[in-house]
Amino acid sequence: MHFLIALVLGALSAFAFQPLGWWPLMPLAFAALCELIARAPSLRRALLIGWGFSVGQFCVGLNWIATAFTFQAAMPAWLGWMAVVLLSLYLAFYPMLGVGLAWRFGRERKIALVLALAGGWAICEWLRGTMFTGFAWNPVGVTLIDTPWREVSATIGTYGLSMLVVLAGGMLWLAWQRAWRAPAAFAAILVVVLALPG
Repeated sequence: MHFLIALVLGALSAFAFQPLGWWPLMPLAFAALCELIARAPSLRRALLIGWGFSVGQFCVGLNWIATAFTFQAAMPAWLGWMAVVLLSLYLAFYPMLGVGLAWRFGRERKIALVLALAGGWAICEWLRGTMFTGFAWNPVGVTLIDTPWREVSATIGTYGLSMLVVLAGGMLWLAWQRAWRAPAAFAAILVVVLALPG
């Protein structure tokens, strides 16, 4: 059941990407993902949850590939959708590893889960763009491109923005868990960073 919830969450999170750009969906999806990771009884279950979330996100986020196939006269349109699904099934292994790290290091402490997920997710996005695929499309940080955080990307880069998105989701989850200290500190840091002169 948690796998299906993760799959739907991942699919919904993809609406944070352009052309819709509903960016708040991404941190909300990561907040829910943190809850699913925390409830996972084993590493295997956590990995399956991470894989499901990522498959959902990639299938929706990469639908442009299927559209591109419709412009190829010699190729049937269904082949494009098969390409999207197969590529998504493969690419999802990268973020799945970040979720596995979060479960492994966050079993005892919720803040450790959030930090491991944020760091692991960003590292796995970098790996996806450099190892075996070279396919860096749709890192979650690009959902912030139409926000004031775009200015920060010059300093911390795309993967740094991805870490911020996951951290924001994790802080929402911690606040929902009534663990207020870390979210309050995170919010204060964000306000200070945004107030700094560009």
